[in-house]
Amino acid sequence: MTQKSLLSLALLVSPLTSVAAIQISDNFSISGFGSTSITKSDNSTPLFVHREITDETCYDCDTTFGLQADLSIIEDVNASVQVVKRPQDHWSDVELEWAYLNYEVNQFSFRGGRLRIPLFLISEYYYIGQAYPWARPPQEVYDSILGFTSYEGISASWLWDVNDEAVVRITPYYGFGNDNKVKFSGARFNFKTDYQAGLSAELSGFNYRVHFGYLNSKYLMSPSSSSEKETLNIYTLGGEYSMDDWLFMSEVQTDDLQTNWYVSAAYSIDKFTPYLVYGESHHRRKSNSVTAGIRYDLTHKISLNAEWQGIYMDREDYNAGNEGQFVTAPIHYNEDKDVQVYTVMINFIF
Repeated sequence: MTQKSLLSLALLVSPLTSVAAIQISDNFSISGFGSTSITKSDNSTPLFVHREITDETCYDCDTTFGLQADLSIIEDVNASVQVVKRPQDHWSDVELEWAYLNYEVNQFSFRGGRLRIPLFLISEYYYIGQAYPWARPPQEVYDSILGFTSYEGISASWLWDVNDEAVVRITPYYGFGNDNKVKFSGARFNFKTDYQAGLSAELSGFNYRVHFGYLNSKYLMSPSSSSEKETLNIYTLGGEYSMDDWLFMSEVQTDDLQTNWYVSAAYSIDKFTPYLVYGESHHRRKSNSVTAGIRYDLTHKISLNAEWQGIYMDREDYNAGNEGQFVTAPIHYNEDKDVQVYTVMINFIF
């Protein structure tokens, strides 16, 4: 494999925070990341699951802060722990996002513990705003599973060199039963899963990446009018491609209830990166959105985003009580069906 391919692969499969890690000893390091924003919309209906942006200026709707510790125990065995204050969390109630042991042998690696669900292109660094161009990931896709990002179980990965410039990583995983709580549509719901089983497959080259994800789960939601367990099958397909100063990204997510997708283009001009995103949600949450923003890299560890987003809904869907990207249907608030969102955000890693 060429040196460029090795560098590309390392950037794709390693935690971004390792670039800025504080080396405590030869085998132990600590790193961190965070984001915070000033944001508001022109609609009083709370917007986005877990963020609930309204027409009142909000200083903590996007606030995220994480710490990660990595320990090399013996050769080929390491441990990693990541604790995150997510946008929906209070500072006194942070979440253990992952905590696992990893064992590597030849082209295989095995993990056990609390792990990140590898469904999307940026699942591994979803909370690290410094790792992607936008102020927040496109919500059509990344809100589609109501913010669930981790599971408790095991995974195995196989790394295969297709040629000197392409690598395939295949990762089957299995999660044991778990309880997940989420606030949605003005109420709190509990999702009790029997299991979570899935597969992640990724093809990576020097300037491109293609990712396929699948998740199967059986769950019981409460409160609910039904006591029957539901089976959920989620499929995702995404890709990113860089060409000179351009970065193109697109993903589609589909399951039994919905189909969502987005396309994105960003162009780097020195320290500035203007970007555009278009997204759509169908079936369960019907809407489309246009996002325009610019990112400014103060340093390679600190960046600023200024972003506008317009989210739109058909009148027929609005009258039928569809929620779109809102937490609850805007017709219940006697509010407009469309919304404009304005955001200034700062991201950092250390």
